[in-house]
Amino acid sequence: MRLPNSVGWLVALLGGTLCVLEGALILANPQYYLFDSFSGYLVLMVEGAALLSLSAALVWLRATHSGSLGRVGTAGFLAAFVGTVLAGSGHVFGLPFFEFVNTGSMAYVLIGVGQGVFLGWGTAYVVGVILMSAGYLLLGTGVMRAGTPPRWVGPLLIVGTAALWFGNAVGWILWGLAWILVAYAARPGKSARTAA
Repeated sequence: MRLPNSVGWLVALLGGTLCVLEGALILANPQYYLFDSFSGYLVLMVEGAALLSLSAALVWLRATHSGSLGRVGTAGFLAAFVGTVLAGSGHVFGLPFFEFVNTGSMAYVLIGVGQGVFLGWGTAYVVGVILMSAGYLLLGTGVMRAGTPPRWVGPLLIVGTAALWFGNAVGWILWGLAWILVAYAARPGKSARTAA
């Protein structure tokens, strides 16, 4: 699967914008995880859409570096892609799991675990976040080593991913801004020399 640059940068821009929106929604409703209002469910859907958009953006980013990432970057791409797809899918389809766990309704958690469905999607999300985080760190390192412009894409991916771990709303906003800058740097008509 290969996204043309004219589409890929827009997908990256969409993913970054959705991440910023995710952070803004969390700031507006810090207790979104209780799922006691529409905004709680909106946060869940926006996060899932952001992660799935970024999985497509990863394919585009990999294609733009056309094999120059080396082993570390390629391993990072694979881990980030699989992790982002798992996290995005798990987040969207695992709603009952998150709702029951976050509200502390242990009886519902046990029912969900007994059925296996909720636990499966919840597990996919957790495993996805771990793979995604490790993958982005490796991918960012691979981009820096590749020396292909823009060189600052690698540090942006690393810092943006680290921000997710240290600040929920602010982390999403910073990660989104990182992806918006990545999309801007590689937009059509931007030459490789001016992007460095």
